[in-house]
Amino acid sequence: MTTEPVPVTSGSTPDVHSPFGPGPTRHDLDLPLTDIGEPTAGMVLHRVLARNARTFLLNDMSPELADRARRSDPVHVTSLRAAGRPLWAQSAAAAAERTGRRATEIERIHQTRVAMRRIRSNLRTFRLALDPGWGTSLRAELAWYGARLGEARNLHVIEEIIADKGPKVLSKDRVVQLATVLDARMTAVEADLEAERGGARRFQLTEQMMVLWDGPDFNEKAAQPANEVLPTMLERAWLDVRGAGRTARRNPTDVNLHALRIRLKDLRYGCETVALIEGGPARKVAKAAKRMQTQLGELHDARYSVEWLRALGAVQPELNEPIEALAAVQREVASAARKGWKGELKEVERRWRSWQGSLS
Repeated sequence: MTTEPVPVTSGSTPDVHSPFGPGPTRHDLDLPLTDIGEPTAGMVLHRVLARNARTFLLNDMSPELADRARRSDPVHVTSLRAAGRPLWAQSAAAAAERTGRRATEIERIHQTRVAMRRIRSNLRTFRLALDPGWGTSLRAELAWYGARLGEARNLHVIEEIIADKGPKVLSKDRVVQLATVLDARMTAVEADLEAERGGARRFQLTEQMMVLWDGPDFNEKAAQPANEVLPTMLERAWLDVRGAGRTARRNPTDVNLHALRIRLKDLRYGCETVALIEGGPARKVAKAAKRMQTQLGELHDARYSVEWLRALGAVQPELNEPIEALAAVQREVASAARKGWKGELKEVERRWRSWQGSLS
């Protein structure tokens, strides 16, 4: 793929606030795709993947590149102008400032990870419309980089716990002690992350984001009508949720509930994609899956924080007293997050069956 700047088309005015250049005038991405006839599966997937590629690029750029993208013309290699791009890529750039670069590093890491999860999920759920080798390879690279970002994100979770809950159960001196230890670890993780961002593997991932923007490596199924192809492919995500749900009901361990949460993400993101053509029923399933995913996410974060604090106590026993006080609070959070998950799962199942029943 070329890494040369894309020229601005005649008569267009660059948007200096977006490294993707002039914004298109089409409808927002969240509107149903009924205004252009019968979209193909590839059109719908391109819209979703391009939007999330944009979010990834804007939020994972270093501050220097982000500032340069705002001030300079031509555009940096990690930026693309919407002008002259396929209609669906242009529509993705219209994503609104919702996908823009966030103000803080915490927010940028969160937005980047969410964008990568959405991309991975759609590549998995709708893999039959994609070149299998390309899709599998990209999912693996996204998993690798997501894990690297996850290290920083997890420390941000601990940071919020210490800042928000520490003063309620600890003395000021103890809060400062824990915060100092965390700051040192955060500094090391962020330094490693910046080094990773400047490496060859991360650069190759940027190149793959360009592919998502220009046009993913689709196969012949992508040329078929979206309303015939995508809902059928989504059934696999539903079967995965149903299987993970059965396992969790039989044995509701943290591991099994986390596995259910992962499968709920796939169902949610897949339904959000299909909702572009199916509308309300698919969106209702997505909302129900999101509610349960959020609840199980709170459980996961609480359990992770307890384990992190316990590991810290093992190497710094002088901090055991404040560690145990915070861990007790987080165990209560985990206990609360466990309540009612079976009812939330039933609601997801009810929404899905209601939607599928309306199709028959």
